[in-house]
Amino acid sequence: MNGNKTDLVVESEGDEILKNPGDAVVQESLVPEVLPPIMQPKLNTKEHIRNEDLACQVRDMARMGLSKGSTAIAARITPYLLDKYYLPDFLEGQSQMQKRLATVAMKQALKGNIPILLHLLKTKLGWTETQTIEHVGEIKAVVSAKPMSKEEFAQKYLTQEKE
Repeated sequence: MNGNKTDLVVESEGDEILKNPGDAVVQESLVPEVLPPIMQPKLNTKEHIRNEDLACQVRDMARMGLSKGSTAIAARITPYLLDKYYLPDFLEGQSQMQKRLATVAMKQALKGNIPILLHLLKTKLGWTETQTIEHVGEIKAVVSAKPMSKEEFAQKYLTQEKE
């Protein structure tokens, strides 16, 4: 038998031995990896019934900060089903996340964390950091769109005129 093909020898039923073991790596990599389902089988839109376990999972994912689209994908439902059956749960989870974050931010600001304090002042109280520069005085320059020749430029800026 030639060296390009892998030849199998069957000693007993179900036992196969490779004659050319160099090709074993290639054959093993061709075997597809079977992954377990994420949470549940993909649900059909027409026959969907609200599931309290799924509602709890949606609430938890929203509490962790997942977007609506990411939550729908992770829960293996369509965004339409999420909006129709689980929107109150998603919104409740989001509000719980916002409450926890606000609590942590306020505690840090009151402890003296300056960056968080400034952020809260700007976002919640409308503070801004603006600088106003006021120039007082006379402007003695004339702006012209007419270009200068090299001689005019040299005479005006490169020679020292005593007044």
